Amino acid sequence: MDLSSIRKNKNDYYKLANDYLKNIDSNELDISFDKIISKSISILMDHDFIPTPCIEIKLELQNNQIKVGNYFLYIDENKQFLDEFLF
Repeated sequence: MDLSSIRKNKNDYYKLANDYLKNIDSNELDISFDKIISKSISILMDHDFIPTPCIEIKLELQNNQIKVGNYFLYIDENKQFLDEFLF
C-alpha cells in the first residue's frame, strides 16, 4: 500500500467513509447524530475478522457535541468495500 498516496488523498478517504455511512438506512441505526468528525486512517496488517492488509477509516459521531458512537469503514487498496462497523 502506498502510504504517500493515502496521506495525499486523505480527504477522499474520509469522503468515501461519509458516503458509506450516509447510505446506511436510518431505521437500522440505533443512534442519532448531528455531526460527523474525521478521526483517523490506519493500515491494518493483521486482524482477526477483517481481511488484511486493508485501510481502516474512523469517523466519530456526535449529537449536541457529545460523542455517541464511532463508524469504521474497511476498504482494500483499490478503495473497494470490505466491511463496516458502527458502535
